[in-house]
Amino acid sequence: MGIVRNQAIKNSIFSYIGVALGYVNLILLFPNFFSTEQFGLVQLLISVAEVYALVSAVGLANSVTKFFPYYKTEDKHHNGFLTYLFLISFSGFTISSVLYLLFRPLIISAYIQKSAMFVDYYFVLIPFALFSLMFNIFEATARAVFRTSFATFVREVALRIFTTAGIFLFINKILDFHSFVIYYILIYFVCAMLIFIQIIVSGEYSFTMSLKYFQKSKLSEILKYGGFTLISGAAMQTGLRIPVLMIGSMVGLSMVGVYNLYYYVGSMIYVPMRALSRISVPVIATAWRDNDLKKINDIYRRTSLIQLILGLIIYIGVIINKHNLFYFLKNSEYVVNFIFFPIIGLGILIDVAVGLNSEIIVNSPKYKFDSLFNIVLFVVSVVANYILIPISGGIGAAMGFVLAYFSFNFLKWLFLYRKYGMQPFDFKQIIVLFIGFVVFVIGDNIPIINNVFLDIIIRSSVVSIIYGISIILFKISPDLNERYTVYKRKLLDR
Repeated sequence: MGIVRNQAIKNSIFSYIGVALGYVNLILLFPNFFSTEQFGLVQLLISVAEVYALVSAVGLANSVTKFFPYYKTEDKHHNGFLTYLFLISFSGFTISSVLYLLFRPLIISAYIQKSAMFVDYYFVLIPFALFSLMFNIFEATARAVFRTSFATFVREVALRIFTTAGIFLFINKILDFHSFVIYYILIYFVCAMLIFIQIIVSGEYSFTMSLKYFQKSKLSEILKYGGFTLISGAAMQTGLRIPVLMIGSMVGLSMVGVYNLYYYVGSMIYVPMRALSRISVPVIATAWRDNDLKKINDIYRRTSLIQLILGLIIYIGVIINKHNLFYFLKNSEYVVNFIFFPIIGLGILIDVAVGLNSEIIVNSPKYKFDSLFNIVLFVVSVVANYILIPISGGIGAAMGFVLAYFSFNFLKWLFLYRKYGMQPFDFKQIIVLFIGFVVFVIGDNIPIINNVFLDIIIRSSVVSIIYGISIILFKISPDLNERYTVYKRKLLDR
C-alpha cells in the first residue's frame, strides 16, 4: 500500500500542476496568439485523433489493467502479454486507418465547406492517431506494474510544457502555423517514447516479441472485454466530442475555438468532483462488496451536496468576473460569445450536482448499464446537435450539450432510485441554489475597479465569504462544517 499511497500523492500533485499549465495554454496563450480558426483547427485535430486512437485501441487501456495480473510472471515475459497488446493495437490501428482512408470522400465533403483548413491536414491525422495510440497503450502498460507517477507526469506536465514551448516558438515566429501543428503532433510521439523508455528501464517487462505463448482463447477473451469497454468508452468520449466535430462540419473552425475555450473554462467546475472521485471510488467498491447500500447512498448524497456547493461558487465566480476574463482574452470573438459559458457551465453543473452516480453504477453488479447510459449520451448528443446547430449555430451545440447531460444524468438518477432506492437530493440543494442566487446578485452589483487584479480579489472574496458563511451557518453540509470546525480549532490552538 505504501507504493500506491506514494504514487497517489505524486499523481495528485502532477494533476494539479497540469491543470494550471493547461489553463495557461488554453485560456491565456492559445486565444491571444492564435486566430480563432487556428485554435479551432488544433482542437478539432485533437478530437478526431483521440476518437481515432480510441477506436484503434479496441478497449486495450482497460484490458491491460484487468488482465495483466492473470498473465504476470516472474520471468518478465508475462505469458506473452505484450505480444497480445501489440498484435491487437497494430491490427486495430490498421483496420481503423483503412476505414479512415475509405471514408475520406465522405469526411472531406462534411468539412470542406465550413472547415477547409481541416481538409489540408487530413493525412496528418494518421500519424497523430498512431502517436496518441502509442501514448495510451504505453501509459496503460506502465500503470499495470504500478509505475504511474512518471506516466502521469508526462501526460499532465511534460505534454503541456512542450506545448507551451511550441506556442512561444510560434509567437516568436520561429515556427509558422503549419510547423506548429507538426510540432504538436510530434510531442505525442516524444511523450509516448518517454514512457516506453521508463518501462524498459523499470525492468518489469521483457520485450521479446514471440508467438510462443499465443493462444486464440486468450486473445478472444481480451478482445471480448476490450470490445465491451470500447463500446462504452467510445460512446462516452465521442459523445463529449460530438459538439466539436459537428460544429467543425456545420459552422466552422472559429466557432470550434470559441466553444472549446468556454468548455475549458467551465471544466474548472469538475475539479472538486475529480478529487472526490479519487477518494470515494475505493470506498464505494468496498461497500458494494459488503452489500452496504446504506453507506453507498450516504456517499451519494454527501458528494452530490458538496459538488453542487463547490461547483456553484466556481460557476458564479466566472460569471461575475466576466469583464476581468475579457481583459485576458483580447480577441473580440471570445468576448461577444461569452454566452457559451453560462450554457456549457450549466451542463457541467448538472453533471456534478447528481453526485458520483457513474462511479456507483460502474462498481455495482449492474455495471453494464453504465455502457447503456454512455450510448444514450452519444445518441442524444448527436440528435440534439444535428437539430440545434442549424437553428442556433454554436450556441445550438452548447444547448445540445446541456440536453445530452441532463438526459444522461436523469437516466442514471432514475436507475439508482428505482433499482436501489438511492436518492441524492433533498431540500438542502434548494437552499444552496437560493444562497447562490443571492451572492450572484451581490457580486454582479459590486462596482468595477479599474485594477483588474484588485477587482478579481475583492469581487471574488466578498462573494466567497458571504457564500461560505451562509453554507456554514445553515449547516447544509456536515462534511464542510466538520472541516470548518477542525481548521478553526487548529487556528485557535496556535
